[in-house]
Amino acid sequence: MKRILLSLALLLSATALFAGNLRVAHIFSDHMVLQRETTAPVWGWGDPGKTVLVETSWDGKTVQTKVAKDGTWRVDVVTGKAGGPFVMTVRSGREAVSFGDVLLGEVWVCSGQSNMEMPVGGFGFQEVAGAREAILKAGTYANKVRVFNIKTPKCKEPIDDVDATWTRASAGVCAGTSAVGWFFATGLADNLDVPVGIVVNPWGGSRIEPWMTNEAINASGITAEERAAIDAIQDVPDRWPETPELIWNGRMAPIAGYAAKGFLWYQGCSNIGQNCYDKLQTAMVKLWRDRWGRGDMPFIFALLAPYEHGDPNGRWRPQFVETQLRSLKTIPNSYAVSTETWGNKVTVHPSQKQEVAGMMLLRALQSVYGQNLNFDIELPEFKSIEYMEDGRVKVLLTHVWSNLQSISARSIVGFELAGEDRQFHLAEAEVDWDGQTIYVKCPEVPKPVAVRYGFRNWMGANLEKTPGIPVPPLRSDDWNL
Repeated sequence: MKRILLSLALLLSATALFAGNLRVAHIFSDHMVLQRETTAPVWGWGDPGKTVLVETSWDGKTVQTKVAKDGTWRVDVVTGKAGGPFVMTVRSGREAVSFGDVLLGEVWVCSGQSNMEMPVGGFGFQEVAGAREAILKAGTYANKVRVFNIKTPKCKEPIDDVDATWTRASAGVCAGTSAVGWFFATGLADNLDVPVGIVVNPWGGSRIEPWMTNEAINASGITAEERAAIDAIQDVPDRWPETPELIWNGRMAPIAGYAAKGFLWYQGCSNIGQNCYDKLQTAMVKLWRDRWGRGDMPFIFALLAPYEHGDPNGRWRPQFVETQLRSLKTIPNSYAVSTETWGNKVTVHPSQKQEVAGMMLLRALQSVYGQNLNFDIELPEFKSIEYMEDGRVKVLLTHVWSNLQSISARSIVGFELAGEDRQFHLAEAEVDWDGQTIYVKCPEVPKPVAVRYGFRNWMGANLEKTPGIPVPPLRSDDWNL
């Protein structure tokens, strides 16, 4: 009987804790990670005019504000060095909400379409390499990695909150979490030895426009014809989001401002062929940064991986990669990750998610956290091209110093040559013993005038530079495809 009465008392106490009109946004919950050593907004709703106090155990301080006339409130708390667990308590009059197991560390927002969504456990008939080992090891990250997984459906109007909570790392959480996000988070936790939280909200099949407001699209600098093409795409019930704002309203706007370090983005398949994609991506990042209000937050994105896209010899995939790369010049503090050696001819979802996450992690460690990696991480471009009298083409790349390699020893797959007829033929190529010079030749093209690398939807291109950084598609010509 005493045990029953005690349980009833605890139940009534918990109910009283959340009684009344005081409410805190769902992104603040038990097990959350707050960005360390910064000013972190905390917000919610309550009775207009009432005082709201937020107490944080990492510094023993309390900040307060009053609920605005529209019922909203917001305070900024100062976070300390990485660590935990801590407690954060929100009070208003006799009402109180307390969150436990709070960690201070690094927070990243992971968005995109299915290649970001693909969980560690894989999709049907499509696996993630290294999944079993990651799932079995997941429990060891319970005190270092936390996941906030958003599943809000399409929203035609903005909403103010999401139905999700932070979860501790476990085998089950790992299996159902974005593989790219998971491998990035665990790798970051290992390298920095701090807690890491990832906000996971990708949506398979989504175009880029649903991640943006119409105002952002209109301000992107696209032409009237390009805007008309976007408007011509109609939203279809029970289909992935394709029209403006449908994801922004329900998944980004409600969490905008949550203190985070940066964004990871893996998207593009659904926009392939769209020549203004770089302008849209630039406008999207500006929108996100403006709404987060944290300056030029790092934006790390993956380039489209090789896949046949209906025709392995087609050129629209590498041409789209060129469009993606153009945004590097218009988005400050942005970084592209090449996936050129990790594609799959028969599936748009390659299994090497750990490799993609690893490249994003290397970029973050060097460019965001200031670590000296002792190697050049930048993506190569053509530095010089010499058409030799014997028909060979001598190619030098930028950001390479005696560290070119290919998966098949010195034999490179992925180069093509064309003569004056502009017809490209697959070519033989190899890295010279100096590790930086590439010689390309093709019997069908005795007098080449143009060279390309990786410039088909799928061709098994295999050129990398140490330590395993894929060379992206390149071409010396500017011919229409």
